[in-house]
Amino acid sequence: MMDKKLESRLRRERWLKLSAFLLIHLIGIVLLFTIDNLLVSFVLAFVINYLLAPLVSFFERKSIPRHVAILIPYFTSFLLIGVAVYLILPLVTEQIASLEAQLPTYQRDLLALIGRVETRIKTLVNLHELNATQTANNWLIAKTAELSTILPAIVSQSLTVALLAPFLAYFMLQDGRRISRGLLSMVPNNLFELALNLHHQINDQMGGFIRARFLEAAIVGLVVWLGLAIIGFPYAPLLAIFAALTNLIPYIGPIIGAVPAVLIALISEDGAVYQSMSVNLVVVTSIYFIAQLIDVLFIIPFVVARIVNLHPVTVILVIIIGAQLMGILGMVISIPVASVLKLTLTAVYNHLLDFRA
Repeated sequence: MMDKKLESRLRRERWLKLSAFLLIHLIGIVLLFTIDNLLVSFVLAFVINYLLAPLVSFFERKSIPRHVAILIPYFTSFLLIGVAVYLILPLVTEQIASLEAQLPTYQRDLLALIGRVETRIKTLVNLHELNATQTANNWLIAKTAELSTILPAIVSQSLTVALLAPFLAYFMLQDGRRISRGLLSMVPNNLFELALNLHHQINDQMGGFIRARFLEAAIVGLVVWLGLAIIGFPYAPLLAIFAALTNLIPYIGPIIGAVPAVLIALISEDGAVYQSMSVNLVVVTSIYFIAQLIDVLFIIPFVVARIVNLHPVTVILVIIIGAQLMGILGMVISIPVASVLKLTLTAVYNHLLDFRA
């Protein structure tokens, strides 16, 4: 009789622990998606945490207290970022101001190019109802007006994220292990080993993936910067930074990153590095192609692909789902989320098989 009561109590405790574990995660997910700027701040804090964690562990192994081991890479990173901003910001600001001044000219040249293409199409296909120039002009006017409206909100959100993300990352580094142990202590004993192994696997994979993606973006940006600077192309640093950031978006990111330079080469005399527009276009696209060739042949196969271990079709599907659900942010985080889900489902499936055996 006592054995049955004890067994019933243990079963009830296991279910209570598991329910509390799942409820805490569910509440966290709901808060991330309902509080403004919290999801982006959390993702960025997550990235900072994984970028700095190896350095923190290194200093901690040298018998340095953990809070000091966290502050060393924190202050070093802030110092390096400050130096980079001091050196690069004036150049980038100058180029942004120059680009802003040139935007009306670029808009006029782009419409002229569309007009020429439209005339050629009407001549060849006899589509007199085609009015691409006016449509493009209306679209540009609408987007310019929309940008002036949403720009203050974007600046405000960026400042909030820039302040909140390092704050969250610090506490992730300081208390992350204690929080993880607390959550793992809520897992029932029969699932504890599974949860612990899964926790370590996800940590290792996410850390490697994030560091590899940032290395990948930095190399692509550097190659683009050097290539455009060598041929004397305008806005080389600005275009390189844009190419590096968009490269974080899987598959379509590199295409988006090349669009501004290609448009400048097509429509503007600023991009007329060579006499022939065709030569300009070939040279500029070749620079972006070389950057992506280095990425595809060396970085992705030897660094990124080994970490994620997802089929290309799966990658495309999860990127589409991420874009539909959360836009650009969804595309960026879709692959690591899918990788975590794959790890979790595989571990649970293997555990069920072992349990049945």
